[in-house]
Amino acid sequence: MKTERLSRDLRLDALRGWFLVIMAGVHVPTPVSHVLQEPFGYTSAAEGFIFLGACLSGLVYGRAYRRSDWQTMCHRSWSRARLIYFVHLAVLLPTALIAWAFASQVAPLANHFHDFLEYPWESLALLPFLLHQPPLFDILPLYVILLSATPFLLAAARRTGWMPVLSCSVLLWLIVQFKLDAPLMNDPARWLPIRWGPFDFLAWQLVWVAGLAVGETIGRQPIIAPEERTRLATVAAIIVLVGFLVRHALLPQAWIPSQLNLWTDKWTLGPLRVLNFGAWVALLLAWNPRPPAWMLAPTALLGRHSLAVFAFHLPLVITATAIIGLFAPPAAVQTDIGLLVIALLFPWATWLEHHNPPSSVPVAEPIPALSSRLSLRTGGPAVELYPDITVRPLFPRVRASARTLRA
Repeated sequence: MKTERLSRDLRLDALRGWFLVIMAGVHVPTPVSHVLQEPFGYTSAAEGFIFLGACLSGLVYGRAYRRSDWQTMCHRSWSRARLIYFVHLAVLLPTALIAWAFASQVAPLANHFHDFLEYPWESLALLPFLLHQPPLFDILPLYVILLSATPFLLAAARRTGWMPVLSCSVLLWLIVQFKLDAPLMNDPARWLPIRWGPFDFLAWQLVWVAGLAVGETIGRQPIIAPEERTRLATVAAIIVLVGFLVRHALLPQAWIPSQLNLWTDKWTLGPLRVLNFGAWVALLLAWNPRPPAWMLAPTALLGRHSLAVFAFHLPLVITATAIIGLFAPPAAVQTDIGLLVIALLFPWATWLEHHNPPSSVPVAEPIPALSSRLSLRTGGPAVELYPDITVRPLFPRVRASARTLRA
């Protein structure tokens, strides 16, 4: 069977690379982390990293689902989830064991792995089940769970459209906002040293499901009609600007409600935080910027090897944090340490690029559905994407047909 080689959108890799740079800088407590902490408003690299991963999953696995079958799509999705799972354990287990061995000599390690060291044997038993997640080791388990659920989400969307799937996702998110999930999250911890990590799964699944819907829809039709771009970009830009001004205290304090911290909470994805992040997504989709390739190349290098770079940065930031905690160097030295951690990501990615080049050549040209309507009249017989069901678009106002493409 002939396998189609898909060109990579350099902008998506560059965005992932920027998120990795921000996370590496934020995870080391230095003056650099204060600069990189939510620089664009009430949105962090974590939202962008997970959302973009979901978009790419929807694009790739959605295409595999349409062009082959459910089993093929499941195999690809679950193979990726399995890889991430083993990478997570391969980084976490040695790091936790080193912390266990040297915690008495290195106080910052003892602080970082406090919960693990309190019940080490029980925690070791829980690690393979993703039920004990020390700080910084909580994003990859989230990926594993959500990527494992992706085939079922795509199958549900194929039969009912994305709106029912998104509605269920929003319902789970609302459960978190009204704190109805507290017994579910807290009761098991009374009996075992379960540590879920700060990310509330029922809230953060919304970021993944929304990204999956956007990516899968873009793979088969334009997501925004051309006539709607200017209006959508204007509204989104206003929300983004207000979020930036409020986040950086550039508006009078009297204008800012006292409940703001609850409404913008990162770990439970407060409603204003969701609004701010959604506005950024809408702005980028409607604006569709096309920077020159040379500007994108450095961070795109990181983005092409995002899993390996993310895994590499975890022991780096823990080591850097331990050094800063032990020796308490001046702010200038702390800044140098933070910048060094970021800088070390690039030779690592360069080595990976040389020994494990990407499967397709990255290009600066966008995915067609991001920039214009798909041309459905190119001659030839019609090929049904979903012969057994009616596909409902993500946004009904998009008038391009999702039923047929002209081959």
